[in-house]
Amino acid sequence: WVEQTTNLGGGAVWPLPDVPPLRRRADERGVAGHIDGARLMNAAVAAGIAPREYGAVVDSLWIDFSKGLGAPFGAVLAGSGEFIERARRYKHMLGGAMRQGGVMAAACLHALDHHVDRLADDHANARRLADVLGSIPGCRVAGPVETNIVICDVARTGRTAQEVADALARSDVRVGVFGPTTLRLITHLDVTSEGVEAAAALLAEALGAGR
Repeated sequence: WVEQTTNLGGGAVWPLPDVPPLRRRADERGVAGHIDGARLMNAAVAAGIAPREYGAVVDSLWIDFSKGLGAPFGAVLAGSGEFIERARRYKHMLGGAMRQGGVMAAACLHALDHHVDRLADDHANARRLADVLGSIPGCRVAGPVETNIVICDVARTGRTAQEVADALARSDVRVGVFGPTTLRLITHLDVTSEGVEAAAALLAEALGAGR
């Protein structure tokens, strides 16, 4: 099982050549190979390869249409016909049936048609945030930042992650708290470059106050 991109790994991309050896190990043990591709499109854009190249080396693949692609909801599971029939049955058994699926599909198709190439903008915005955080004494950014996730440890600034998040929230900037001193920042369709600059200034202010 491979998470693409890695969440707490700071949005790092699994390089395509690293996946087939894992698949061979899985085959040797009689287990399936799967990619949790919630942000597969981010990985594909960052790596400059077609998403299908990842799908070709595993048994099953999951893709989200929300997150970076900006659809209001929706995800798909891909695999062999037999596998999908089994998965579909379990989905219904667990109450996963949904009505008006065409409306959801339309939003997902729009995301695929219009929001894949622009993921590069999210990656650039994330690197901007990472640059600002990395310039603040006491901040440690997990990196390098390859896609749209920035993980930062603020332990040495004298502030807790929650304190920083609360200070930012007062200015309508939302960040994730992933532990006592760890922040997660995500850039996406609704985050503009101007918003990133504003958030960067607020981050510097919030973290500078603790030094």
